Amino acid sequence: MIDILKDAKERMEPMKEVELLSGQLKEIEQQIVTFYKKIGKMLGLTPRATEVFAYLSVYDTLTQEQLKQLTGFSLSTISATLQSFLQTDIISRSIIPNTHKNLYRINPERVRFAYTPFARIIEDLEKLDLYIVEKQRDFQDLRSKYPIATKLLHRRLNSLRNYIEAQRRIMKREKRFSFFQEDVSEIIPLNEMIVYPFETQELERELLDILGYYKSDPIRNRILSVFFTHRGANQQTLIDATGFSRSTISRYLHKDLERKYIRVLPREYRKPQIYYLESIALSILSAIRKTDTFIFSNAPKFQEILFILQSDQQSNGFRRDTTFLIAKIEEIIGQIEAFKNDTRSFRQVYNDFLEFLGKDTLVNNQM
Repeated sequence: MIDILKDAKERMEPMKEVELLSGQLKEIEQQIVTFYKKIGKMLGLTPRATEVFAYLSVYDTLTQEQLKQLTGFSLSTISATLQSFLQTDIISRSIIPNTHKNLYRINPERVRFAYTPFARIIEDLEKLDLYIVEKQRDFQDLRSKYPIATKLLHRRLNSLRNYIEAQRRIMKREKRFSFFQEDVSEIIPLNEMIVYPFETQELERELLDILGYYKSDPIRNRILSVFFTHRGANQQTLIDATGFSRSTISRYLHKDLERKYIRVLPREYRKPQIYYLESIALSILSAIRKTDTFIFSNAPKFQEILFILQSDQQSNGFRRDTTFLIAKIEEIIGQIEAFKNDTRSFRQVYNDFLEFLGKDTLVNNQM
């Protein structure tokens, strides 16, 4: 009922440009924007689009010119970003009466702390699942000729299917499959790398293209695609597979090691170090879990900001910009609390998957 009244009030109010914050309140604006930007970075989203999304989240409605002033981006960049948001129904657009200016507003029912709609994520994942099943069937024809290679690739693809199944249970609240066997420890030791006797590059590109998470970073996209199929690789393998320079490979490996997305085995004498991605599903789910934890951990910080703003309001009177920020901080705190409640299913599925992985490895070790 409150939301209905709020929507009705917004329709009755004349549409006009909001006043941008200034002075000390600008510092609080930047703290909110930084919060959204960190979330976007943790999820591998496009930095510029994330910043535009962040400012829209702060102000509710903005014009292109205001976004240019706030971000420092060119109008062409702002326009292209807003157009992509409009195409996926992340934002809505309305014209200010008696002007040629448009106001852009986030559709809160479509997104929360990041600009990728849940409906789009699950749609891409279901498409990816169908593609993987088709490819696993194709590789069955090669089993008699390449039993080890096809078995390893099948299980690597199973790991992606496990991620899809986990997200299906989280977003759709439904279980379609039991988790699939993905452990490859009995097929090939961790300190050895697979060299496929057949072409896998097209498969690797298609997997990440459908998954869609790293389109904003095509270099990382391509490097990770090799780990998705091979599990382990050294720098030379990655150079040969991607065509990137050693310095580029080294830089991206260093970043993903810092994120703990991939890991590295201890260096062996006169042997190149092997970097590996053990479970695709667990790596992605762990990254999401880390982002969720970051969001939850910011609630006390926003509570502290709210207390400061309320104290300032009592001392200096009801200024419009302070009142606006108080309402915005209260909204963010409420969103974090609601998000924490809504992600209980994620935490349950995450724990279920960890339990499955433990049993999967145990079964393989007994074989």
